[in-house]
Amino acid sequence: MYGVSLGTMDRLSGPVRADYLRIVERMVEEVPARRLSVLSVPVLWLTIGERDSDDVRVERVDVAELYRRNGYAEDFRVWVESAVRSRLAGARCAALVCNDRMSGPVPGPVVGALLGPSERAVHVHAAHRDDRRAFRDTFPFRRGPLRRVRFTPEVYQGLASARRGSAGPTGS
Repeated sequence: MYGVSLGTMDRLSGPVRADYLRIVERMVEEVPARRLSVLSVPVLWLTIGERDSDDVRVERVDVAELYRRNGYAEDFRVWVESAVRSRLAGARCAALVCNDRMSGPVPGPVVGALLGPSERAVHVHAAHRDDRRAFRDTFPFRRGPLRRVRFTPEVYQGLASARRGSAGPTGS
C-alpha cells in the first residue's frame, strides 16, 4: 500500500524525505536528458546508498527481464512494490521510473507506430529501508521538439513545495 506522494512528503522523517526528494529531483533531470525512442520514455532504476555511497545511481531497466522476474505487464500494479523493495538489498532507497505503458500489453512496433505514443506521464515507485510506506507519484509531461520530454510547470511547483516542506501541486 502506498502512503506517500510528493504532496504528502511532510509526513516523513527528515532522512527518508530527503532521499525521496533526491530520487524525484534526479528523475526530473535524467528523463529529459535521456535519448528517447519514438515510442517510449526510458524505464530506469534509481538507487541511493549502494556500497556506502550517497550518490544516486541510475541504471536502464531491461524490461523483459523485469517482467520475467516479477510477472505479467497486466499485473504490474500487483508486483511493482515488491520489485522495488527487492532493490533495497544493499541500498538505502530504490525507485523504478517508468512510463504509462508498464501496466498493459506492449504493442508491437507496427501498432505502436500507428497509434503513436500514449504516454502522458512518468511514474515513480520508490521504497526506503527506514520507512514501511512506499512512495508513488505521477509526473505529467509534454513532448517538445525532437520528442523530448518536458515536465509540466505543476511538476516543478510540486517539487519546490516539497523542498520547502509544504504540500503543493503534485502529479497525483
